[in-house]
Amino acid sequence: MAAPLAYDFLALALLCLAPGALAWALRPDLRPAMARSALAALPFAPTERLFYPTYWSPRFLFDLVETIGFGVEDLIFLAGLAAFTTAAYPFAFRRALVPRGPPSARRAFARAGAVVALTLGAGLALVALGLPAIYACLAAMAGAALAVVLRRPDLLAPSLLGGLVSALVYGAICLLYEALFPGVFRRVWHTEHFLGRFLLGLPLEELLYGWAAGSAASAFAPFAFGFGFAPRPTAPPTGAGLSRR
Repeated sequence: MAAPLAYDFLALALLCLAPGALAWALRPDLRPAMARSALAALPFAPTERLFYPTYWSPRFLFDLVETIGFGVEDLIFLAGLAAFTTAAYPFAFRRALVPRGPPSARRAFARAGAVVALTLGAGLALVALGLPAIYACLAAMAGAALAVVLRRPDLLAPSLLGGLVSALVYGAICLLYEALFPGVFRRVWHTEHFLGRFLLGLPLEELLYGWAAGSAASAFAPFAFGFGFAPRPTAPPTGAGLSRR
């Protein structure tokens, strides 16, 4: 058996930065939405204490999970995940984010805060009711996507397709991770206590996580910041994008 990876979560977190970095480089118009979504994802970092060590038990830099309940890796992972899942739909389907009305920073902040707070609250409530954290997380993210779509039916297709693309991308990241560090999902994840099902060597829960995160992120950014999707022009005019200055 291969030697355990020194910092399992850090390696996965850094791999999650790659697709977002690609979208950032190739689609400058998506950068503001990606950055805002990455910031909005950071409040979820302290929920790591609900997953460790029951769902998985990676090593953390400086053993921060033992002292504050989460690590630097959580921040990197969440920011990277939020960035690429926000870009997944518009990048894959050549869509641009276009304003739906007059800009309002106050309204955008309120909407973003409400979605984050409700998603966190729903997940914590489900855990308090006895649901394992991974399933509470999946339900909360799927519920957040559904709630947004009920308010904004035009975001149904972006949410569904964004979730599918995100699941495929996250699955590819996990396959690369497993190829680089054979057996890591068997050593670090404890899915034998849950579904115990694997697809291409990946825990089914992780693939569902990629789908739920993508569905939520694809709906969150346009809803919170007041945008819709439109076909992307072949040659966008100078200065086009999300800037509201």
